[in-house]
Amino acid sequence: MSGEAKRYLRFLVSDRVLHFLLLISFTMLAITGLVQKYSDAGISVAIIQALGGIEQTRVIHHTFAVILIMTSIAHAVQVGYRLYVQRKAMSMLPTLGDVTDFVAAIKYNIGLSKQRPHFPRFNFMEKIEYWAVVWGTILMTITGYVLWNPVLTTQFLPGEVVPAAKIAHGMEAVLAVLSIITWHFYFVHLKLFNKSMFTGYLTEEQMEEEHPQELAKKRQGKGWRAPAPEVRYRRLKLYAPLATLFVLVSVLATWRWLTAETTAITTVPRAAIEEQAYQPLLPTPRTVRLEATPLPTPLNVLAIDQAAGPPAPPLIPHPTEGERAQCLLCHSVDSMIAPAPLNHSDFEEATCITCHSQGGEAP
Repeated sequence: MSGEAKRYLRFLVSDRVLHFLLLISFTMLAITGLVQKYSDAGISVAIIQALGGIEQTRVIHHTFAVILIMTSIAHAVQVGYRLYVQRKAMSMLPTLGDVTDFVAAIKYNIGLSKQRPHFPRFNFMEKIEYWAVVWGTILMTITGYVLWNPVLTTQFLPGEVVPAAKIAHGMEAVLAVLSIITWHFYFVHLKLFNKSMFTGYLTEEQMEEEHPQELAKKRQGKGWRAPAPEVRYRRLKLYAPLATLFVLVSVLATWRWLTAETTAITTVPRAAIEEQAYQPLLPTPRTVRLEATPLPTPLNVLAIDQAAGPPAPPLIPHPTEGERAQCLLCHSVDSMIAPAPLNHSDFEEATCITCHSQGGEAP
């Protein structure tokens, strides 16, 4: 090609779209997740405040978690289509050749060999990173489900599953971020800035350096060839309904699980925003009205007819059976029935009939 370097298609538009969704969701999950794991750090506090508080941070984290799950479902459908309908090679599976390439790369990097290893379409480093993403996504999804619905989870599994999921979720997040910063940034952006995931193409020079084995196949015409339209249509008739069913079941199951519980934060009744400190209960104040209470009339101030002398003792209006009378059973000083005067408290019962004779009527 005159005036322009020959280019080879490496990634389709669908690949680049899924990679972009993975990039955005992973970045936001890393930011909103690590600030919750290390919430005491100053930068975490600043980020949480910038995002609108801890509740809003959790909403953002959950939103991008759903995006990552949907991206994974779409990628599974894409892989199935390429393997069954297009019958492309499973170039991401590890092989014994990867072990040989690993040894050859070590020898080349330390100067024991001057021959660069001839990598296929995906070298062992790219395969390691790909399967690390697959494994990490599965682990983060499972543990994320547990942390999203801890109350529901502990109805079927032991309670220890929740703290175990929290530890695994957090440490896998740290491992994934460190892997991206060290491994991915170096091999893709620093060692050689590979723009194929954004443009879709690699130049012939880049193919010779990074994937010479694949380039050799393309030059020899041994690359993948699309199946005939009728063959593709026949395979698609079977794959399309199965893929649709898989997507529907996966999406509905994910939605059902994510909405099964409003998370433990809101499932458990929240405490009041402002709580009163403990205070002992005090007696309820009452209004006391002071009223004049008539004093009992002393015996010595009873109206006495000076001429007639003191009044005679009251007569007993009922039979007393002689000296066996039991007057104090009914007429003690604290009785409710015609109580004796207070000055009679020391009197013996046998002396009652000394002053009070039987006669008269009951009042």
